[in-house]
Amino acid sequence: MNVNIATAARLLCSLQAKKVLVLGDVMLDRFVDGAVTRISPEAPVPILGQSRVRQMPGGAANVACNLAQLGLHVHLIGVCGDDEAGKSLHDELAKLPAIRFDPVIITGRPTSLKTRFRAGSQQILRVDDEITSDIDAAATKQFTKHAMPAIQDADLVVLSDYAKGALPLSLLETIIAHAKAKGKMIIADPKRADISVYSGVDLLTPNLAELQNTTDQTLRSIKAIGEAATALAKDFGIGSILTTMSARGMMLSKADGTQFHDPASARDIFDVSGAGDTVVAMIAGALVAGANLEDAVRLANHAAGVAVGKSGTAIVAPGEVLAHLAGMPPQTDWPSVAMQCTNWRDAGQKIAFANGCFDLLHPGHIHLLSEAAQNADKLVVGLNGDASVRRLKGAGRPHQSTEMRSAVLAALPFVDAVYMVGLLGREPHITNSQAYIQGWCKHLKDKPKECVFAMQQATKVVDYLQR
Repeated sequence: MNVNIATAARLLCSLQAKKVLVLGDVMLDRFVDGAVTRISPEAPVPILGQSRVRQMPGGAANVACNLAQLGLHVHLIGVCGDDEAGKSLHDELAKLPAIRFDPVIITGRPTSLKTRFRAGSQQILRVDDEITSDIDAAATKQFTKHAMPAIQDADLVVLSDYAKGALPLSLLETIIAHAKAKGKMIIADPKRADISVYSGVDLLTPNLAELQNTTDQTLRSIKAIGEAATALAKDFGIGSILTTMSARGMMLSKADGTQFHDPASARDIFDVSGAGDTVVAMIAGALVAGANLEDAVRLANHAAGVAVGKSGTAIVAPGEVLAHLAGMPPQTDWPSVAMQCTNWRDAGQKIAFANGCFDLLHPGHIHLLSEAAQNADKLVVGLNGDASVRRLKGAGRPHQSTEMRSAVLAALPFVDAVYMVGLLGREPHITNSQAYIQGWCKHLKDKPKECVFAMQQATKVVDYLQR
């Protein structure tokens, strides 16, 4: 687990706006939370006093959401019904404009809906409403019509196969053959016991239970797990198999016999819902950013460590992954940064300044800072302190401390210095920068005044990230 924060930051910046195609079983995950204070007089079962209902995309749709949250452009193709759950799923996905969703809608077939009932942090019941038989020939034809041109446009293809019927064997074979012919990397997350249907994919990502089901063996040691996965990869023409093993981490087994074990990184485990989807998304993102497979696995392990610490089907932001890797925060006092600025200026280098809260670094932040860095030789970022963020954003913020946020920002390849500013970033010393970079906000209306915050340097407004 020795991927460093600088490498991770470089990869997370490089993956921005890359294109990933996700094909598979989409579903809606619903969570009904409450408290149990008594047992029913009708039967020996708990009575849940409902307090909150949440819903979010699940299955292949959760993979898509994780990819979009990391900063990738996602094309999602899946099967759903013309029902309330299908409409809710569409509405949830519409909240992430980086996702293009092309549903194959089948009248009379319910959208897969998983409803989990939880008392506190304990799940007490799950109800599944779905049909898992393969889609018919007409739906398969429609799916194929969407998928074939989308493969050509993608940098990588993900097959999220939950065995809910969206990917019949004939369709899987067609997709894999077409993607290979186009030179596309393929990641498959399998739920079938017969993995021969995934022959030709570059990476297969079963969990340990699925691997044991496939091999019909009880695999206890890391060595046995790795050897069994390598044998399957050789037998079925699969590039590598990544076995996720919960508390024991991940085991990467290549067809050439190479083994790589990365221990688990989770600090607190709250809910494992969707953590496997986070792993697939992070590996896909890292690979299209140019990472080797081992570093992609390391990064995915950290992303999974973040996901299992959240409630519900989780999506993970770049800032959360980097915070999980963060070590010592950088020096953020102005005298230290001022000395650096003096040295840069004496060397004839242009300095740009941008400021903000940067709480849970996301693709919009990365876009702003990347654009800012292009306006000078050095970029200094002013970071609002915790008390300042609280006043600006409200109670419960920031999600991450100043120390954590500064370490995340300092790891970005285009950020040269970070220091803590006051409430609105109006410190007089930032007038020494030669360019002030402001993200567009409603307070600026159409264009900023020539002197923003009474500063005399050139000001540039960066538009919102267009997704």
